[in-house]
Amino acid sequence: MKLNLEEKLINLLKNVCAEKLIQNLSLTNINGNEELILKGVMFDDEHTCYNNYEKLEDVITGLIVSADNYGIYLENEFIGIISIFNQYYKDLTRLEVSMSIKNQYRNMNIGKYCLETIISKYFKDSNNKSIHLSIREDNIKSRKMAEHCGFKLYPGYKSCKNFIDLKGNQISQVQYLLKRKDYIK
Repeated sequence: MKLNLEEKLINLLKNVCAEKLIQNLSLTNINGNEELILKGVMFDDEHTCYNNYEKLEDVITGLIVSADNYGIYLENEFIGIISIFNQYYKDLTRLEVSMSIKNQYRNMNIGKYCLETIISKYFKDSNNKSIHLSIREDNIKSRKMAEHCGFKLYPGYKSCKNFIDLKGNQISQVQYLLKRKDYIK
């Protein structure tokens, strides 16, 4: 499909704006800050889901106790959270990432930037073998972002194939995998 001059200019402006936005982003460690962790998880509004827990409080406790949590800040505004944790107790080199961003800041490459930053941090100078993502099956944009960051669909990772949303509904999920050896090459 050929783009006309106006479409090319619009795309160029979008890219310039996205680059400027990324320059004003930062990830700040918020471990132990229960209030910010809860606030960040709830930014995902209708998409907030969890698995292997019976209630949201258990999710928050799990993140506080066993995850590295980073607040996503645009200048000084807290706009999201990205957490990385060990999901598989038999192999501590297998990590999982969870992320949520305020609705008005989605589709601006913020999630991609944060995910790439976390991948780089946790694969650089470490023994970590893989990073996993569990994504709602119907969240096409997050799935595309994962694939753009090098993740591959990996249906065999967890036995739990559904999330539970805040209303108790079961939501189908898919798993993605990025292996260190694939990332480093």
